[in-house]
Amino acid sequence: MTKLSLVVFVWIWHCAVYGQLPLNNVDYNPYTSTFLSQPTKQIRAARATGRLGNPQNIRDALSLSAISLQLNKQIEATTASLASQLKDTNDKLEKTNADLSSTQKQVSDLMEALTKANDATKAAQADLDKTNSALSQWSAALKAKASKEELYGAVSHFTAALDEKAFKEEMDHAVGQLTTALDAKALKEELDSAVAKFTTNGTAALNTKASKSDLEATNLEVSKLKVLTSPNSNGAIPTSCEDLQTFGFVKSGIYSVVVNKTVQNVYCDFSKSNDAGLQKWIGIVDVKSAPVYFHAQRTSNYSTIDSVVPFDSIKLNIGNAFDPSGVFVAPASGEYYFAFSGISGNSTIARVVLEVKNASSLDWSRVGEGYGNNKFNTFAYHATLELLKDDQVRLFLTQGAIHDSDRHFYTNFAGFLISQNELTV
Repeated sequence: MTKLSLVVFVWIWHCAVYGQLPLNNVDYNPYTSTFLSQPTKQIRAARATGRLGNPQNIRDALSLSAISLQLNKQIEATTASLASQLKDTNDKLEKTNADLSSTQKQVSDLMEALTKANDATKAAQADLDKTNSALSQWSAALKAKASKEELYGAVSHFTAALDEKAFKEEMDHAVGQLTTALDAKALKEELDSAVAKFTTNGTAALNTKASKSDLEATNLEVSKLKVLTSPNSNGAIPTSCEDLQTFGFVKSGIYSVVVNKTVQNVYCDFSKSNDAGLQKWIGIVDVKSAPVYFHAQRTSNYSTIDSVVPFDSIKLNIGNAFDPSGVFVAPASGEYYFAFSGISGNSTIARVVLEVKNASSLDWSRVGEGYGNNKFNTFAYHATLELLKDDQVRLFLTQGAIHDSDRHFYTNFAGFLISQNELTV
């Protein structure tokens, strides 16, 4: 069923249902528009004339209702069929469009390939034309070459004939020249031999004289070098780069020398002749024959007036220069640092004196004092001393008492060697 037939059928059905066609209706009046809702006017007219309740009209209405239901079902079925057909048609149309696009792409690719093939054919034809032209040129050249070779052959034959006549004269002349050359060569070889003999003997004599002179100069340099590098000493530690040079040092570098009882590093430049350039001072070297430092503590009160303060807890005693009795003995001459501290008692003061005694003397000298009042007051003192070997240092209680216990360790005495003046060599 076509779309136009379906539209006509729907229009006829609509007009029959709503009384717009004269089906058992003698009062039918056509209206201007068939799609306006007009049955309301027909119903009012039927009520006015009393025909609405006529059994014949009721049967007609029922018949129309049945027809209307059947038509509705047919229309729905037709609509569904048309929708399905329309969907299938649309799907086929889309597939056809896709196939058309693919075909157009293939045609485009084919045209492009055909264009390239045409271009390649044209290039091949051009190459063929060039080849044919080259072959033509080569053929002409070969023909010209053959003619030229024939001409050269004729000229050669003619030249050979002329040469045969002149050959004997040339041979006689060549033999004469060869004889002269041989005589001259023999004379030259004799002269060269004499010159070589003279040159060899003279060169040997000159070389012998030169070698002897070089040997004497070399021996002199070796003698000087032996003097410079032979072990030597002036019986003392070097104090400068000049001393090192006298001892036989020849390589520049950093060396240690002893100046004013201290070890110093200097840079010696033995390529310099003047004193200013020969030696450059770098710095002092902290050299000790042995390390010396100690730390001692007390663990109880001490109140013996005018006595050396002893220590019963030795924390550190490198070099064994400190005795627990409270006396330090200097193992070497040099500069030493000492420090002590502590606290006084609650009801008594404390006076502790740092004393020093020379090894050759019997008397102790006061260096300094630490003092604490009677309120658990801290006392302390420190000093730097220059000592000779075997000089002694101690702490001396002159008044009051020192407060301490094994839980607090208030009392401390420490010292160490700063620098050593005289080194053992």
